[in-house]
Amino acid sequence: MNYPCSCCHHYTRDQPSGNFDFEICPVCFWEDDPVQNIHPNSKSGANAISLAEAQDNYQQYGVSELRFLKHVRKPNDLERNDEEQNEHISKK
Repeated sequence: MNYPCSCCHHYTRDQPSGNFDFEICPVCFWEDDPVQNIHPNSKSGANAISLAEAQDNYQQYGVSELRFLKHVRKPNDLERNDEEQNEHISKK
């Protein structure tokens, strides 16, 4: 995966966010929505909550919305964002 999710910022995407593929991230369960990428406080679109709320939820709970908790997984080593990658390396 070469591109980060708009919500969790892990590299779970094959294409850049906002390209109308509405792909669901397996790490945070955010459904990519080009409108919500442009307007992160908008609650209209593919998701019931705004991108900003989903990002806050991910930071707090590890999922975009609590109702999706059973659908998510931890990022693998190749999906980790740069900050986590550096933290993971320093712990070895």
